[in-house]
Amino acid sequence: MVKGLYTAYTGMITEQNRMDIQTNNLANVNSTGFKEERSVSRSFRDLLGLKIKDYSDAPWTARRLGLMNPGVKLAGTYTNFEQGALRQTDQKYDVALNNGLPNVDDDSVNDNMSAGGNAFFATSYASDDPDGGGQLIKYTRDGNFTLTLDGYLVTSEGNNVLDVNNNPIQLDPLADTTILQDGRIIQNTNVVATIQVARFDSPQFLQRYQDNSFIIGEGGAQVISTTAEEANATVNQGYLESSNISVVNEMTSIITIQRNYDTNAKAMQAEDDTLDIAVNQLGKVQ
Repeated sequence: MVKGLYTAYTGMITEQNRMDIQTNNLANVNSTGFKEERSVSRSFRDLLGLKIKDYSDAPWTARRLGLMNPGVKLAGTYTNFEQGALRQTDQKYDVALNNGLPNVDDDSVNDNMSAGGNAFFATSYASDDPDGGGQLIKYTRDGNFTLTLDGYLVTSEGNNVLDVNNNPIQLDPLADTTILQDGRIIQNTNVVATIQVARFDSPQFLQRYQDNSFIIGEGGAQVISTTAEEANATVNQGYLESSNISVVNEMTSIITIQRNYDTNAKAMQAEDDTLDIAVNQLGKVQ
């Protein structure tokens, strides 16, 4: 009976963790370039149950009761890198990466068709390590860029956007700016910079950093190219990529998780009631 309590408890904890992931997805449905996070659950390893100290058998003989499973756990999370729909903003520093969707001039660009998302903008950020670490690189699909007063192209968080050589991109704030689909930035008919578009050998091993950015962890994914052409992507000026979150799917998952949680809670209450009867009624000395 006590085992049943623990089994129901592990189910409730797992569903609570899944709920946290789903609600975070739903909260970021309007976040530019956000990628859905998914979870994987698995059961604990089966254990061999033994009946011990039972004098119905030979003294001190352990009888095998068979395999038992102590419950379920959250095995891990992974990111769905499917591309989101592109929406037009007509802002000259807004850019969106397109991997395999129809041309942005096609009306079907907003159909949210399935396509890979193994292409990322590279940005610099200050290390949180108190011992130092300097400027590090994180990767994002959020192309909501702006220009600072001194001409640096930055993200909405103020991080510098990097070129193919990992250098900050600095432009003339007063010049007309055209960004070509291969990432080249044109000012006064001259190519002044090329936006880095990073492609990874194994994007599934990228580590999520905050909500819509990723970093390279130890022994994780490696950059294999830094241009839009090599990443099989296009850079589209005046567009932003929406999140790849489906509100309907997220709400359905949340309802399912809530029902699973309630089922485990009822199972725990039933086990507790049974244990109460066994201790306070069946075990009462008459």
